[in-house]
Amino acid sequence: MNELLSIGEFSAQCGLSAKMLRSYAAVGLLLPEAVDAWSGYRYYSTRQRHRARVIALLRKADIPIDDIARYFAEPSAEQWERWDREIVESADARRKALAEARAALLAEIAPAAPARKGTAVTSTLTSGSSTHTGGRESNQDATLVAEGLYAVADGIGGYTGGDVASRLALDTLGEAFAADRSMAGLLDAARQANEAVWSRANSEGTSMGTTVVALAMTSDAGPVVLNVGDSRLYRLRDERLEQLTQDHTVPAELLRAHQITPEQARDHPHRHVLTRAIGVGPEVEFDHAGVSVKPGDRLLLCTDGLYNAQNTDELTAVLSTGAEPQQLCEDLVEAALEADADDNVTAVVVEAHATSDGVG
Repeated sequence: MNELLSIGEFSAQCGLSAKMLRSYAAVGLLLPEAVDAWSGYRYYSTRQRHRARVIALLRKADIPIDDIARYFAEPSAEQWERWDREIVESADARRKALAEARAALLAEIAPAAPARKGTAVTSTLTSGSSTHTGGRESNQDATLVAEGLYAVADGIGGYTGGDVASRLALDTLGEAFAADRSMAGLLDAARQANEAVWSRANSEGTSMGTTVVALAMTSDAGPVVLNVGDSRLYRLRDERLEQLTQDHTVPAELLRAHQITPEQARDHPHRHVLTRAIGVGPEVEFDHAGVSVKPGDRLLLCTDGLYNAQNTDELTAVLSTGAEPQQLCEDLVEAALEADADDNVTAVVVEAHATSDGVG
């Protein structure tokens, strides 16, 4: 991952004022690279300087912000021709800025990565949930336990609407998925959840954001995990606990790139900085994959307040007891509180009683 810059540092390096950067982010044109889950402070990446300079050149050519945003969403050669016709009588400096921006963008455009598909699996499940404010003044976590859909969300700290964002995201996800339980329906429900939080923030003139991790029983792909942020899904099988999701944080990205060690990741100064979250922009990329579920499996969905307060062995010990899912959730939360958890603590446990083969 590239070096993170504060909005002031990024502004100085790219030539766009902090006010401009905020206005561009509001229309989804130049979104922050990461968000501090504790303070809500936004960071930009050194790799975004190129895009920022291109935008600055386009604005120098008097290209409207909405036009630039539409171009980044759907690049086309025809758009350049329209712009050229519109400014044909403008000053030479404006035409030069447009040409420079065009050349820079052509070198930047890359194809999007294909989406991953899940694997069809069927199962009978029981579940439970529990949440606590922990070491915070208010609880910005939320849970969802519905027919065929289980989820937790962690509202971003420092944002006035963290609790609103987490609840709104899960309510929207649940309602949309209930109307279409297919894999495509799940992905559309996730997009609707992001749009709902993003739109609510814009309408109220504030900032909102939240993580989400969900386990969905889709009609055509069986159990599927979907996540964004640092809330996790674990699976306990044969007394072995496995994390089935990847965190979207600065140290997690650096660790996957083999740039730091696990020990360095645990104490990294940006360990709370999210690289993806719902509601921070008009669009967000969700990870999703099929999940293998067998009789006896226990699946834990939780926020970072839970897993940061207990190590893998401690989580395994609680999940390996003979308690029912609801009691397991209460025991997990209580153990985190006894360990002086400094964040909201939330758990949803799903236990499988029957299933067909799958992968995950």
